This record gives sequence, C-alpha cells and structure tokens, in this order.
Amino acid sequence: MQALQLKQTFKTNISDIYALFGDDEGLLLYALEKFYDLIPQDTRDFCIQKFEGNEVFSEEIISSLSYGAMFGDRRLVVVKDFNRKLSVSETESWLDYVANLSEGNILVLVNCPTVKNAISQFVVEVDCNKMSLIDYVGYIETLFKFYKINYDKSSLSEIVHRCNKDFGKINNELKKIMLYCADGTQVNKAVIEDIVPTDTETQVFEFIFAIQDGDFDKAMGIINILLDRGDKPSMILATLTLTYKRMFAIMTNDGDDDFLSESLGMRKSALFMARKNIDAAKRRTQGFLSKLKNTVYYLYALEYDFKSGKISQENALDLAINYLIGKTNAKRA
Repeated sequence: MQALQLKQTFKTNISDIYALFGDDEGLLLYALEKFYDLIPQDTRDFCIQKFEGNEVFSEEIISSLSYGAMFGDRRLVVVKDFNRKLSVSETESWLDYVANLSEGNILVLVNCPTVKNAISQFVVEVDCNKMSLIDYVGYIETLFKFYKINYDKSSLSEIVHRCNKDFGKINNELKKIMLYCADGTQVNKAVIEDIVPTDTETQVFEFIFAIQDGDFDKAMGIINILLDRGDKPSMILATLTLTYKRMFAIMTNDGDDDFLSESLGMRKSALFMARKNIDAAKRRTQGFLSKLKNTVYYLYALEYDFKSGKISQENALDLAINYLIGKTNAKRA
C-alpha cells in the first residue's frame, strides 16, 4: 500500500508487522508519524523503542517485541536501515517470533530488506517511494478541503513540480501556503509563485549554508543531486549568482522588507531565513561582507566568460564551486 493509505487503514485494521520501503524521506517520516500516533503521546517514552543500523542483533529486537506495553495495550518497535545478511539462527529466531506474536505489539521495519524477506509472508508492505503527480495533487486537495482552503485546482501541480515531488518539501510549503491563505485568499498560480521556491533555489540555499558550516561533503552531495536529476550547470551557476547577489543586497540595503521583497523578487520568509543564516556566517567569518562582495563579482565574471564562449558551462560551475569551497585558489581561464 502507499504511505498515504495508512491512516485510513488503521481505522479498520492494524497488523502486527509492517515494512516501509522507499527513497522519499518525507513519506517515510509521514508513515512513521502515523505509527507513533497509535501510541498515546503521554506514554510514548515507555511504549516505543527504536533500533538502527547493522550493529543491532536480531535477538535484541525480538526480545523487545516480547515485552508487554507498560501502559495501554500496544507497544511499538521501529527498526531502521538494518540490511545485514541474517545467519541461519537469526532467520529461525524471526520465524519463531512470528509464530508466537505478542498481542498488541507492532514491528515497523524501515528499509530493512533482509528481515522483511525472512518473514515476508507475515509483513504488510508500505511503499514510500515518490508517487505520481496525480497522487500528490490528490493529497493536496484532501488537505485543502479539510482545512477549508480556497484553491484553483489547475495550479496545484505547480506546487508538486516546484518541490520536485519531495513529500517532505511539499508538506513544508503547504503549511506556509495555508497560513498565507487562511483569510480566504485563493491558492492560485500567482500565490504559488510568490510563496513556493523552485527546488533548485531551495537546494542552492542548502548548498551555501553547508559551505558556511564547513560541511563540504554535504555541499557536493547537493550539487550532485541537482546534476543527476538533469539541472544544467548553467542553471545552477545562474541560481548561485542570483542568490549571492540577493544576500549582498540584503546585507547592504537599509530598505524595509517590503522594499527588498519587491526589488529582489524574494518572499519575506526567504528574506528572514537569508538574514538569519547571513548573521550566523558573519559571526564566524572575518571580513564577511568583503568576501561576499568578492564572491558576487567572481560569479558574475564566470557567467560572463561562459556566455561569451570563453569557457564551458561545466568548467564555469566547477570554478565556482572550487572558489566557494575555498579548496583551491580558482582563477578564470
């Protein structure tokens, strides 16, 4: 079943063992939250136990499942990213467990293929992969109808596209949209364009913040995600240049938020987040404003060189990344 079906399914039937699988972290978290909701909030510390990674022993998990809940009638055991090959004795232990299930206890496997395969006939599988466009639009519609939000159906797919079908990002943006439109304002294309950034813009901000934190592996991982999904190097470079330009404008302009939002084409929430992260970087970096100014000039120069044919878009992006990370003294060709 899809993760979105869990809440409805729980109204009629709750099984003993579930296996969540997929690559959409937002959907995985959504599904887990539905399981946590099965346990009263005031007893979760006592009735939920979590295991993660390959250092865990099957016997520990099975032993935990054998305990009764200290309060109420249900205990939840969550196992995440256990993919080590099972020994014969471990497989037998799992089969013994499913033959003698403890009433009321629930096992949730999150991306644990070896355990799932060992007891597959007893497992309810929950798909947490990215869904189709129509599934995401249907979810958004259900949410808007529940909270009585006025919306133009034809524009909802734009939210999904801007979030690159990432369920976690979709949910974050929906919270902002519903807050903005709580007074009856219709959710339409203009509202979406004003409030929801493109996923490339979001990822570029994350790249910049990762650099400021010195987490270069994370920064390069973000760039690789953008390239692997088909973003052109020229688009990434242009977004980097525009983002640094906006950061410099925010740092040096005395205008209020309305003026900056209009002149920079940014949402007020984006101004706030940019200011917050810029202030944090200022405290850590000597001569931050001067370095920010130099970065803007450098990126503009790279864009000029690429557009005039002096260097390729791939080389331009490589030089920009090297310059920003500071691993080399990058110079234009």
